This record gives sequence, C-alpha cells and structure tokens, in this order.
Amino acid sequence: MKRSHRILCVDDEDFNLDLLEALLHPHGYETMPAQNGREALAVLASKPVDLVLLDVNMPVMNGHELCRKIKSDPQLSHIPVIMITSLDSKENKMKGMEAGAEEFLSKPFDQAELLLRIANILRSAEYENAFEYLILALARAAEANDIDTGNHILRVGEYAALVARELNQSEKFTELLRSQSTLHDVGKVHIPSHILKKPGRLTDEEMEEMKKHTTFGAKIIGNHPRLEFGSRIALCHHERWDGTGYPNGLKGTEIPLEARIVSICDCYDALRNSRVYKPNYNHDGAVDIIIKGDDRLKPEYFDPEVMAAFIKLAPRFEELYQKMREPEN
Repeated sequence: MKRSHRILCVDDEDFNLDLLEALLHPHGYETMPAQNGREALAVLASKPVDLVLLDVNMPVMNGHELCRKIKSDPQLSHIPVIMITSLDSKENKMKGMEAGAEEFLSKPFDQAELLLRIANILRSAEYENAFEYLILALARAAEANDIDTGNHILRVGEYAALVARELNQSEKFTELLRSQSTLHDVGKVHIPSHILKKPGRLTDEEMEEMKKHTTFGAKIIGNHPRLEFGSRIALCHHERWDGTGYPNGLKGTEIPLEARIVSICDCYDALRNSRVYKPNYNHDGAVDIIIKGDDRLKPEYFDPEVMAAFIKLAPRFEELYQKMREPEN
C-alpha cells in the first residue's frame, strides 16, 4: 500500500505548525514539524520527505540557508520546497528562488491556493521521479555486456555535480548533469561482449569498434529536448581538449562543458576500478595519473579549468568513492 505524502513543515511558531497540520491532515497528508533549520535537517536525515513547507525568519538557521542546504545535498535536492513568509519584498522572493525554492507564498496564505500548489508540485515530482527512473534504467541496460556496475554510473554523476558547482554552474545545469551523465556509456549496449571484456589492449580494429559507442549512445538517446544533455555527453565524453579525441576530433570549447566535466570524472572512476585489462589504482595513484599522465592518458586531454576544479575537489572524490563503492566479494 502506498504511504501518504509526507510534508515537512518548518516554522518557529507553534500556531503556524498547528495550522498547517489542521489544513493538511484532512487531505491525506502526513506532516512532520520542525521549528528551525537544524531540526529540519535532522528530520530529513531520518525519514523520506516528499515536500518541505518552509518559513524564512527562524532562529538557528533561516529558511534561505536551509533551502540552500537541501538543494546542494545529492540525497535531498530532489525534494520540492515551498517558502511561506510574511516578508513580501521582491528581494526576499529573489533570495528564495536563488536558494532553489520551487514556489513562494506570502502570509497570510490562501488555504485553497496552498493545497492546489502542493498537489501540483507533488504530481509534477512523481512524473519527474518516473522520468529519472527511466533514465537510470536505460543507463543500467548498457551494463548487460559490460563490466562496469551501477555504482560506477552513479559515482560519475556525483563527481560531475561536484565539479559543476565548483565551476559556478547553475543548479539546473548541475542537476541535469548529475542525472544524465549516467547515460555516458549507454552506447556500449551495441558493442560486442568479447571486446568489452577482452583482457589486454584492443587491436586497432577492436578499438575502432569500441569508439562507436559514442555515436551509438547519441542515437539511442535521440534528440528529445529533455535529454539533450545526455545525448551530448554520450557523444562527446571521449573528445579531448587538445583535439585528439573521438568521434569528431573536437577541440577546446568546441566540446560541450558537460562532456568535458564527465570526461575527467569517468577517467578517475575507471582508474579506481579493476578491469580485465588493467589493475585498479588507489586514490593518490589515480589522481597522479590524471595530473601527470601515463602511456594511455595525458593531462592535456582535459579542460584546464575542469582539471583545476578536479585537483581542488580530489579529496571529495575519494570520499564519494568510498561512500559509494561496491561491497567486497
């Protein structure tokens, strides 16, 4: 049986929390109260939440700070936020939107309007969750003949989001990158298993076949506007900054930024994992190869700004790898 939608109500006034509970319970919503941002984060860490109703003026941590924390956390960023406040200035609304809030209502709010907005946001969130699920399902389908696991594609998405934020990209860009970078190798579903799993180096003919996974991936994803990030990443994540990559030999900023970011993230994670054709490296070894190069990889393959962000974030990459690594057999 499907559980009721769970709404976290964050306000430092007991009266407002009681009002929201009285309004929402008769419509089948489960509510959880918190009187400041710190309490709200504790609730979010303990139970799944479907939506946050958030006051702005609170002690300990105000609504804008809490909203930013929610939207910057990979485990929480999908949760929609409605900010409700008595501060009705344009500046305050702009701060709310900059923090990532989906909606903004002024006190005293119209109860019917609030209920309608909640219902619409939750309905949209369900459609979005289904869309994200299908993206991940498509990405996992490519693993049928490959040796990479689901954790690889998820880790690449999390690394990429870190780099995007370091490069001051928007939250929209960052979330699209996190989600659709999982599709980077979807074209491998068309590559024969004996090539994907071959011990040792590929022959020239096998390498040419392997390179086709980029164009296969773009064709599989297609040209739907909502998947354009994924299509560009699949096609271009093996292009190189110095122009020596494939499939089109793009150079420098001819390569889409999202593909330039995924390129270094994919390389790091590949170096950390064993393959039938190579050993795995520890964190320091993987970072050293990316920065200094070896017989397969050169630092000039990567966008210098992306490389600088990677170097700065390297400890965070290690934290994510350890957190999301596959269990030992």
